[in-house]
Parts: sequence; C-alpha cells; structure tokens
Amino acid sequence: TQEDADAITKEVTAVKGVAPEISRRYQVTAKGTNTNTQIIGTVAAYIGVRNVEIDTGQFINDEQVRSMARVAVLGPTTRDDLFGVGAEVIGQMIRIKGVDFRVIGVTKSKGGTGFGSRDDMIFVPISTAQRFLAGDTYVTTISIAAQDQASMSEVQQQATAILMVRHNIKDGAQPDFSVMNQT
Repeated sequence: TQEDADAITKEVTAVKGVAPEISRRYQVTAKGTNTNTQIIGTVAAYIGVRNVEIDTGQFINDEQVRSMARVAVLGPTTRDDLFGVGAEVIGQMIRIKGVDFRVIGVTKSKGGTGFGSRDDMIFVPISTAQRFLAGDTYVTTISIAAQDQASMSEVQQQATAILMVRHNIKDGAQPDFSVMNQT
C-alpha cells in the first residue's frame, strides 16, 4: 500500500528514493487511434528511482498526485503509436478506460528490458490510477533506490523487516510480498 511505501521512506536508512506504483495494461485511444499499453500510476520520485529521463515537457509532480490530476507522460513508442512518429503531443488528450488525460510529457527512449519496453508505457499520478482506473488503493510495486551499491543488501533487509511487521507475518517463509535486489 501507499502506507507501506511511506513507512519504508521514513524507517529505512540509506534510501535515496522510494516510488510506489500500480501497473496494469489498458486500451488507450487518441484522435481515432488506439493501442494497448502498460499504464504506470506512480509518484514524482519515480523518475529518479527508476532513472527515467524526460525528452519534452515534464514528469508527474507531487501536486498532481495530491490533486488526482488527469495528466499523462508518454513513452516515445506510445506517442508514435497514438499520434505518429515524433509528433508534438504536449497538451493533446488521450483516453484511458473512458477517462480523459492531458499529455504533459514524453520520456526519452530507453529501449527494452526483461520486463518489456520502457518506451511503450504511459505514466499517470498514482492517486489518479487508483481512483479512476484500478478502483482500489493497493500498489503493485514499491521501487527503492539505495544511496549506493554497498547499502543495497541492508536496505533490502530493512524493507523486508518493515513489511513483515506491517503485514503481521510471523513465518518468514510465508510473506505476501517478494523483494528483488538488482545485485
């Protein structure tokens, strides 16, 4: 939950940033075109935690998360699919699950990973995704950036311990979450 992410932010030492997210695929339409893509509801810190760079416009900010703004940041592949290759899209409207969103930014191309293409995504404020798209308050992932590589294991251990307590899990073999470390 968002509360789990807040607890990690407050209680884990050696953390550079924490970014909860909710992630789901949706059909997206714009001006007579459509695509099925990954929608990431997240917070302003995501850009630093996950090393996302903005090509044009801006990323989601804290005020947009607080106000449940209907704004979106497109990956370049999604922009090209919906509006045409290299199109100027700032201020354009897209529709996700019947809800209109105003495009405020486009990310720089990053290419594919084992988890799919980072270029074929749309980012929206987490509060907006929870309220208008998912209809619940859970998060799918909480990304944590450690201050440095040497502190990654410590951060992982502390985050795991916090979640075990918060989720009332006594048996370490039966957690309701999983933790992955980039090392």
